[in-house]
Amino acid sequence: MRIPRWLLAVSVLTIVAPLRLSVPASAVESQAAESHDCSAASPDAVIKLPMPLAKWGRVVCTPIGHVLTSSENWVWIMPDASGMVFIPSQLMDKPAEEMGDNKSYFTKIDVKKVQGDEFEKAYDTFHVGFDDKEVKPDAYRVDLVSVSGETMRLFFFDYDSYAWGMTCEEDKCDPDTRFMVLDKNHRPEPRQPAI
Repeated sequence: MRIPRWLLAVSVLTIVAPLRLSVPASAVESQAAESHDCSAASPDAVIKLPMPLAKWGRVVCTPIGHVLTSSENWVWIMPDASGMVFIPSQLMDKPAEEMGDNKSYFTKIDVKKVQGDEFEKAYDTFHVGFDDKEVKPDAYRVDLVSVSGETMRLFFFDYDSYAWGMTCEEDKCDPDTRFMVLDKNHRPEPRQPAI
């Protein structure tokens, strides 16, 4: 599947609901235009992502520090196509500052498959407004910790050929932060029931 032109033309934005964070689009656009070196990153910096997050995402070095974003074959985008999604390691309530490629980074990125009550609580919030008859996804909790000690939690809902992400703050998820995770090379297909 080729990426539609409208998808390529959207501006670069961030998730703003739980973060109250505004990152200059130019900082991330420049990251896309030129490669930044992560080789000088602290030994404490998480660069390699655990599965299945590594399937959809990667950590890149930018002028505002390390950023969690989509991998090369996937795109993280807001459902209304208003912007691309990325999560800067400067997880704070003020605008991110240019500080160099490796001064702000993630010290922890944990991924855990969730089930039971934790799954139901996150899924019920995420699934508001969607088809009740669809096959349920696998769900993963992602906990991020930055070098500044700030934390963030996301849930990813894996439907096999595509996924959704959503941020949560203090165990309360916000459906307004949902974003799509789309494979650039394959059309999303409804998840099939297990045999």
